[in-house]
Amino acid sequence: MQTYLPAGTRTYQMSSGADRSTMTIKATPLSGDRMNVQTTMNGKTTPIVWTCTASGMKASIPAGEGGAQVNVDAGFLPNARKWKAGYSWNSSNRVNVNAPGVGAMNMTSTTVSRIVKQEKVTVPAGTFTALRVDSTTSIKMSLPAGTRLPPGMDLNQMMGGKTTTSAWYVQGVGMVKTTSSDGSFSMVLTKIGK
Repeated sequence: MQTYLPAGTRTYQMSSGADRSTMTIKATPLSGDRMNVQTTMNGKTTPIVWTCTASGMKASIPAGEGGAQVNVDAGFLPNARKWKAGYSWNSSNRVNVNAPGVGAMNMTSTTVSRIVKQEKVTVPAGTFTALRVDSTTSIKMSLPAGTRLPPGMDLNQMMGGKTTTSAWYVQGVGMVKTTSSDGSFSMVLTKIGK
C-alpha cells in the first residue's frame, strides 16, 4: 500500500469548472497493513484509517456534521511489482452513507484501469517520470428506502453514469495528477512534505 500511497504530506490543487480548492493529505503508517490518512479541505480535517486487505482497501469515516456515518469498501491499486505498461485490473467500490433521520444512501462503482505508458508529467511540485493509468468508472446510486424524487428526475442520470479519467502515479510519491477526459475536473500535486 505504501508504494503508491506513501507516508508523508501532499498538497493538491483541484479544479472543477471555475471552482478551485486545495486539499492536503497526510499519510502515516500504522501497524500491519493500516495507514492513517488525514484529509484537510476548507479548514476541515477528516482522519481516516485505511486497512489494506486481500479484497481491497476498507475504511469507516467518522460521523461528521449531522451525524452521518460513511463506510467505504474501495478497490485497490495493484502490487508495485505489477506496475508496468499494459497491465490492467478491475476494481469495485461501495460507499454507504447513513444519516440520522434520512436513512442509508448507497453508491456502487466498478472501474476498469489500465497502465498505458510511462511518461514525463510536469505539475507545480515538479517534473516526474510517471506511469499513466486510464480508468473508466461506472457509478450507480440508490436513495434511502421510501425516498421519492420529482417526476422525470433520475439520480443515476444526474450523478451516475460513466466517467473516464487519466491519473499519473510515481512510485514513492503517489498520485501527481488526475484529469477527467471531458476536462471538467483536474487535480495536480503542488507540494510534497514529510
